[in-house]
Amino acid sequence: METGIISKSLAAVRREPSETSEMVNQLLFGETFDIVENYKDWYRVIGHFDGYHGWLDSRLTEKISDISLLEKRSITSRIFNANEINSESVMLHLCPGSILYNLEGSIFSNAFKKYSYTDNPFISLPNNTSEAVTALAKSFLNSPYLWGGRSPFGIDCSGLVQVVYRITGIDLPRDASQQALTGSTVEFIDHIKPGDLAFFDNEEGAITHVGIIGANNTIIHSSGFVRIDKFDHQGIFNILTNKYSHKLRVIKRVF
Repeated sequence: METGIISKSLAAVRREPSETSEMVNQLLFGETFDIVENYKDWYRVIGHFDGYHGWLDSRLTEKISDISLLEKRSITSRIFNANEINSESVMLHLCPGSILYNLEGSIFSNAFKKYSYTDNPFISLPNNTSEAVTALAKSFLNSPYLWGGRSPFGIDCSGLVQVVYRITGIDLPRDASQQALTGSTVEFIDHIKPGDLAFFDNEEGAITHVGIIGANNTIIHSSGFVRIDKFDHQGIFNILTNKYSHKLRVIKRVF
């Protein structure tokens, strides 16, 4: 089975091998995958990070014959620009959660090519995981909601949680229903801490939404856009509509 890597800023993972097919996920620069099928310009892939399946446009990727080239990695925490060395015309606009390999100074690689970043790809984060998670989540504020999205230019609720936690060194599954199976349950709402995850269900009892608990009874989540709302034992209270928008199911601590 062949291995590939994302060589552009990000790449849509689609349900079917077509540009008009539903996007179910995104892979960011430097993320890797196994190629399980070829169809015209498309690869059906399984992502190495979370095992997510889907179809990628092969033109956004490179094949890797030697995985040892990707051993030393750094995960970025902010939007930044990078230039391909020896090719001044190639500039990349990269997202938080991108992976830089073999970083030395400002120089990094992505399989066979080398790049130099022009602005710092890392923000200074608190040493405390709880504080780091909430600080990162706030850096996505006002990003528009996008089904399957994992970037500041469009992100869904579980994508926000997954990317934020990954930057802090904690790997979580892709979907909210999968994320709800991780960590330990916080039994009482007065025991919650900033950075805990709150999960919400629909009328059928299926978990459909997740958010990151902030300070002072607030929650950071992607609903229409990444926003901060009030949070209590009933769920999310939308401060714009003055109504509850999501019904609380369970709270989990994963750090």
